[in-house]
Amino acid sequence: MPADIRRETREADTPSAARFIARIEQVEYTAAAAEVARPDGTWDLVFSQGRNGLMVLQTGQTDRVVQLPGEAGDRYFNIAFRPEVYMPRRPGATMTNLGHVHALAGQKGCLIDGEKLELPNFGNAEQFVMALASRGLIEVDRLVLRAGQAGWQGVDDRSLQRHSAHVTGLSPKKLQQIIRADAAATQLQQGLRPADVAAELGYSDQAHLTNSLRRILDVTPSQLKPG
Repeated sequence: MPADIRRETREADTPSAARFIARIEQVEYTAAAAEVARPDGTWDLVFSQGRNGLMVLQTGQTDRVVQLPGEAGDRYFNIAFRPEVYMPRRPGATMTNLGHVHALAGQKGCLIDGEKLELPNFGNAEQFVMALASRGLIEVDRLVLRAGQAGWQGVDDRSLQRHSAHVTGLSPKKLQQIIRADAAATQLQQGLRPADVAAELGYSDQAHLTNSLRRILDVTPSQLKPG
């Protein structure tokens, strides 16, 4: 991460919220910089504050690297949702590699698919997510959850593939590749050897790992060494 970008990441603080939330992050730009957002198998609600004011942005699953330029003083926090979590009124198939700006409702609220909710912050994001769930704006898809728990292996039923693509926006194979590449990147950044990461995560060899990281995340193992 560039030195001009400060990031804090945490997990959900309750089991009920953790069913929906992969992580919660807040980011601040201390100077003009470009952040790189790589595919990781999640979709997000982003609450950003910049020169143009407050914006509530929903981003779908992505299968490509995205550059996020920022100016000094820009800041945001985002809620990253697990792949099995989806919005019935705005499923993943309608959001792949796309963003949607949700309207504000006064100074302290926003409209999520017509439902007014109080704007959250980094510290109380769980309350916002549980409000989404209680109003039926987000749900956990059990078929996709079971497929993910099984490592996305053997998902060869065409109806399940279509269902997964509708919920997540990505095919089971593509989603599995992204999630595995993200896990590999995390382990490499923790200092594990590429050969050990390849063996641990089921890559055929180190070259397979390198090719996957380059194709999906646009990085090589050598670029993911601990700072």
